Amino acid sequence: MQTTVVFKTDKKLKLAAQKTAKAMGIPFSAVLNEYLRKFVAKQEITFSGKGLEPTPYLKRLLIQGEKDLAEGKNVEYFDSVEEAFADLV
Repeated sequence: MQTTVVFKTDKKLKLAAQKTAKAMGIPFSAVLNEYLRKFVAKQEITFSGKGLEPTPYLKRLLIQGEKDLAEGKNVEYFDSVEEAFADLV
């Protein structure tokens, strides 16, 4: 089997993935090859937001949005989709 360099990735991510594969007793290349085989066979990819944290800016926006909602500030309610779209114009 011929091998090739496929892509660039974050160094910390690569090291963490290599460490995980080693702890599981499998070569890191086997992990990559399996993901690529599934990608080709299924022609789909799944991304997960699991474990992701919003940025400090987004956290502030979310907190402010929840506060506004609780206080009834900057909130509009509509009885239909058409009414909501009409408000955008």
